[in-house]
Amino acid sequence: MRPVKSVEKIPNYHLYGNTIEGEVASFFNMRRLEELSDGLNNVVHHPHRHFNLFQIIWVTHGRGNIMIDEKMYEMEKGTLFYIHPGVVHACENSNDFKGFVLHFSPDVLLSQIGTNTSFEIINTAIHNTFLAVRINEKEKAISNSITELWKEFTNDYVEKDQIIKNHLNVLMIYIQRQMHNDQGFGDGTSGNMIVKSFRTLIEQEYKKERSVSYYASLLHITPTYLNDTVKKSTGKTAGTLIRERVILEAKRLLIFSRLSISEIAFKLHFEDSAYFWKFFKKYVSISPKSFREQHK
Repeated sequence: MRPVKSVEKIPNYHLYGNTIEGEVASFFNMRRLEELSDGLNNVVHHPHRHFNLFQIIWVTHGRGNIMIDEKMYEMEKGTLFYIHPGVVHACENSNDFKGFVLHFSPDVLLSQIGTNTSFEIINTAIHNTFLAVRINEKEKAISNSITELWKEFTNDYVEKDQIIKNHLNVLMIYIQRQMHNDQGFGDGTSGNMIVKSFRTLIEQEYKKERSVSYYASLLHITPTYLNDTVKKSTGKTAGTLIRERVILEAKRLLIFSRLSISEIAFKLHFEDSAYFWKFFKKYVSISPKSFREQHK
């Protein structure tokens, strides 16, 4: 993959290059990957993220590379990428790249009666990141499910939207099954619900608030209880989860944006660039400047 192009500001895309700032309710879209290619040249998608939209990429032919945050992954026949809203990614694929890309807002599934367990389990497991699974050629469940989604999406059948939601629910179940052997899944205990709520609050507040006490107060529990619960569920302290989210965003901005280190420190609400420099080096083991240079 050619060097990643940095930008002044990482754009929030709605779909394929059109920017958006607000949320879009009950949205579902599906395209063939070959529709996004001219059939002659490799296709490059520069760094971007999708605001409030989950993305699923299903590859049936050809090869490509996708850079998600700071790591590169290969896309080839039989691979599926499930990308959480807000995750920065860039990709380049061959001119014979085929498959499907799906975008949907979370309320498409969460608006269902009851709780979509598979959807929530997957998102809890990959929180704010992504999932990549490789499907055996003999395993047709995911392929068939995506084919059925395409059939509904491209036709004007009666109750089309409801059937799409149903097929998407089924696809989530098949994705969960595929990842089940490699992931540890939580159940519906109060401890897991606390961790889930904590992660949600981190996502909302991490730029301004890094105190475990602050999050504990919002959850109406003590900092000690929050820390013990998080440690039991994840193996990490509450403070570690907060810091990891701050570091993840710092890495994204260092790799994909042209913001200066001082501007990044300001954006992440550090007192000054010196404190940000010290924080980053302590937890990443290299300075922000060296990290950026490594990813040029």
